[in-house]
Amino acid sequence: MAKDTIHHFLQQAGTLLYRYLRKRGLAREDAEDIVQDTCYKYLVYQDGIGSKQVMGWMFRVATNQFYDLKRKDKRHPTVDADDIQLLSLTHLPEIQLLRRETAQNIRDTLAVLSEQHQELLILKYELNLTYKELSSLYGMNENTLKTHVTRAKNQFIKHYKEGI
Repeated sequence: MAKDTIHHFLQQAGTLLYRYLRKRGLAREDAEDIVQDTCYKYLVYQDGIGSKQVMGWMFRVATNQFYDLKRKDKRHPTVDADDIQLLSLTHLPEIQLLRRETAQNIRDTLAVLSEQHQELLILKYELNLTYKELSSLYGMNENTLKTHVTRAKNQFIKHYKEGI
């Protein structure tokens, strides 16, 4: 029974971490590798992690691995297969171009923000986490977290409008 519970928890946490990492711009394979490594580290170190801190710990481990990978990519740049647009007969080229430009504008605007603001916006608006879930991840008061999210959102809007 306990194995089923841990297995179910790791599936849910892994899905959430995967979505988070993909929204941060990682390739599918890299995101899968980080999720797998994070879940493995959880299984190894689970005795030393408080039950209320598990998701925060897992997000921190995954985020640190994300930063390590990004540092490595700066030294050895690669081309992401998702960035290569394949020809499609069902979509108009103009629409695809607009989608790519919009996505690039969003990525560029996010890149201008601090790492914490990037994380907050992605977790709140892309992964639809509640303020309660976010506060448990960051170990902050909900009202303080709401202030941080609002500041991040306002900075994003300001920079996005400047870029257009």
